[in-house]
Amino acid sequence: MTDKPIHIALYHPRSLLGDGGITQSVRALAEGLEAIGYRVTVIYNKGRKGSDKPNWRPVAHRGIGVLMVPKGLRAALEGVDVVVLHSAWVMHNVLAARTAARLGIPYVLAPRGAYDPLIVGRRRRLKKMWWWLFEESLVAGAAGVHVFFDSQRAHLRSLGYDGAFVVAPNGVRVPDGRTWDGDNRGGLAYVGRFDPEHKGLDLLLEGIALIPEASRPKMILRGTDWRGGKIRLQSLVTQLGLESWVEIGPGIHGEDKWEFICSSAGFVYPSRWEAFGNSAAEAAALGVPTLVTEYPLGTYLHTNAAAVMADRSPRGLATGLISLLAPEAREIGNNGLKLMTDFTWDAVSRSWGSQLETVVQSSGKAEHPPQE
Repeated sequence: MTDKPIHIALYHPRSLLGDGGITQSVRALAEGLEAIGYRVTVIYNKGRKGSDKPNWRPVAHRGIGVLMVPKGLRAALEGVDVVVLHSAWVMHNVLAARTAARLGIPYVLAPRGAYDPLIVGRRRRLKKMWWWLFEESLVAGAAGVHVFFDSQRAHLRSLGYDGAFVVAPNGVRVPDGRTWDGDNRGGLAYVGRFDPEHKGLDLLLEGIALIPEASRPKMILRGTDWRGGKIRLQSLVTQLGLESWVEIGPGIHGEDKWEFICSSAGFVYPSRWEAFGNSAAEAAALGVPTLVTEYPLGTYLHTNAAAVMADRSPRGLATGLISLLAPEAREIGNNGLKLMTDFTWDAVSRSWGSQLETVVQSSGKAEHPPQE
């Protein structure tokens, strides 16, 4: 065994583009792995946005969307011990895996929840064809597949995968010293993408409409549009006569976001399915009473008495909202504050690093502990 740390490549073309969940996670994981002594190269799409970081490697890509592919990836991967391919159902991962295999480099898939049965079932015919042509062999050849929680192993097993797993949640970053105000002056809060179907926002509005006006809570939704979802939600607010109770606003970031969440009466994240749910994790880490539905993070929080669980239906969400506003919900917020102290990026990066070492050792390629 030598003193040289393993060299980890994180591949995601959009690593320096925007502030989406995968993009933020790749950046944070890279920083965390570097901080504990691993050698890290982040490979991203050349021309999108430059970086002055010496270990961020631009690689030209051609094509668009799921059919975008890298050109010259081989040079970027030479000398790497293991490569992590982020996202799923995309051609650039297929070609990256083939390149890694030709170089004798083990690869780990980080689908970020994209093999959830509810996602696999979306556009089922197209996914079935893609699985047969590309994704099945990609998954079968992986030295490991990342999941956030043990419960998600079943998603891969149902697809026929029988290999190893890397199990690690997302890290959560909230400002030091910031916690829930607890004075309920701000109404209930949602922060996230305006994708009504995915995020269950249509069900949420229908649930609010079921609550009698005398006890109906105010709901404030902040986020970015997704394929016209914001307009559809605004139309639904009008259709349901909720203009006095529901406010739909623009995206919110930085200190404004923390102030918004901490001054709310509670946080609501009613997704039909969810890879992880960063906003819900942040709210719980701030001690805000949080409502979730049955996705892996939601189940984890609820199992630890750190969230209100609601059925994915208008009636279920109406019942959950009432529970979220009950005095007992304050203790739920306190439980979340304590539980999420383990979800730091330092802890998550150490977990990733040790598991990737195992992947490399199992492949017989290298055996390098990190430098402290």
